[in-house]
Amino acid sequence: MTAVHLLAGVGDLNRRVARRLLERKHSVVGLRRREAEPALGFEQRSMDLAQSAWPDVSADTVIVALSAAERTAEGYRRAYVEPIKRLAESLDGWQQPPRRVLVVSSSRVYGADDGRQLDETSAPDPDGWAGATLLEMEQRLAELPVTTVVARLSGIYGPGRDWLRRQARQADSQPPARNHWTNRIHIEDAAAALVHLALDVEQPQDCYLVTDRQPTPLFEVLNYLRELEGLPPLADTLSVGGGKQLSSERLADSGFRWQFPDFRAGGYR
Repeated sequence: MTAVHLLAGVGDLNRRVARRLLERKHSVVGLRRREAEPALGFEQRSMDLAQSAWPDVSADTVIVALSAAERTAEGYRRAYVEPIKRLAESLDGWQQPPRRVLVVSSSRVYGADDGRQLDETSAPDPDGWAGATLLEMEQRLAELPVTTVVARLSGIYGPGRDWLRRQARQADSQPPARNHWTNRIHIEDAAAALVHLALDVEQPQDCYLVTDRQPTPLFEVLNYLRELEGLPPLADTLSVGGGKQLSSERLADSGFRWQFPDFRAGGYR
């Protein structure tokens, strides 16, 4: 029998997740704010996940990758916390609970900005309302009566995300104020990791950092991007300070393999 997967959110990330699931001959149902796009090739239902009951589609897994329509404290609560509350209420009425619920969060929950090394055992300490709201979402998730997994993503890059490339081009006249540690994950690796954690890990741990294998100082990435653009390296390189260094060892130990394990592996080309 074909497994059914319920995707909450049909943005760029979950579309890539859906493509991978369909390639494995699984069925997909997407829940989204906007009208359905038939060209995506899977069933979609338009609804407000912060207010409506989540439909029982006999889902094997639920993969939640949401985004905030408004970058405000209230907008974040509506985008991240309220949907998990509605899911909790909805599960009571489902005939069969899902085998696993996977939710995309962010490394922002750590809040650290002093260059320290962090992994899943490091205590979250958000430094603002955005990280605090995401952490509350994680806490709500942990209360669900099913197996749950949090995927804390670092900065996503890939097609359509060229702000760092623009920063590299402008760095001569508008140099960054500091050379902090950065972490990233290519969107194809992010999608592959979500499918891996949802389907392929028999006994997952409750949290995984989804980031590549190499935390890197910002100026090193900028100079690499300038090299791709045929531009000379930056004349002044500040000493490294601030940011955070995220470990992806737990994800690697689960059997995941990266297509783009570091920033020089081709993901920026």
